[in-house]
Amino acid sequence: MKVLFPTDFSENAELAAEFAIDIAKRTKGSIVAFHAYDVPYSERSMTTSLLHEMKDIAHKHMQEFEAKVLSSSGVDFQTQVSLGNPIRLSKELCEKHNIDIVVLGTKGASGIEELLIGSNAASVIQNIDTPVLVIPPNSQVKEIKNIVLATDMDLRKKERPLLRLKAFANIYGAKINILHFQDDRGVKEGSRDFLETHLSDVPHSYAVLAQKDNLDKDILEYCQSKNADMVTAITKRYGFFEGLFRSSLTSKLAYHTNIPMLALHEPK
Repeated sequence: MKVLFPTDFSENAELAAEFAIDIAKRTKGSIVAFHAYDVPYSERSMTTSLLHEMKDIAHKHMQEFEAKVLSSSGVDFQTQVSLGNPIRLSKELCEKHNIDIVVLGTKGASGIEELLIGSNAASVIQNIDTPVLVIPPNSQVKEIKNIVLATDMDLRKKERPLLRLKAFANIYGAKINILHFQDDRGVKEGSRDFLETHLSDVPHSYAVLAQKDNLDKDILEYCQSKNADMVTAITKRYGFFEGLFRSSLTSKLAYHTNIPMLALHEPK
């Protein structure tokens, strides 16, 4: 797999790098590590000398990160430092390098921070089509044997994300625990057969969770009760105005999860 690894050189980023390296090793893949430095809108009039200083500092940090983490990893890698918005650059690099998965660390978000600005992880999830593996603080690189797929079982247009999940599960020989959160409408006709067709050669099971207001919390509590190693969800696509008033379950999981979370995407 080709892994894109955005880094801000924080402790959380170094933790996420361990996961990126592990995936690259297991798949005989490679890593593109990049750092984006951006100028705050209020400071766009800063002098050229200050911009050069920001650039020099960013390159220095990347060289230190490369020496400390990547050079001894045993995987092929390349690095890039760029001026610009990290979300836009992530999307461009995914397309340029045919990236298979993005791995990034997150501090999460809570309360008013979640409501107003969210997190870089949630922004990446919402703006690119490549699978995104979010690594929360205190995660440990280990064999991923139990993956919880949280789904409403409305599987129209979801063949591609299921195949991507299957490919990831096969890297580790993991079992997929399909957690159906349901409302009064029940399971859409043909959904179970669709899953059986696409996951027939992957160990899997089913469980049901009644849909409530704090769905993300209930899903993560279920993951904890089952000693899950990873949680995954397929993010829904909303139009611009609908998106202003709705918060993606996938983004909420990214804010609050304490285990790695794989975000998959519906096709456009």
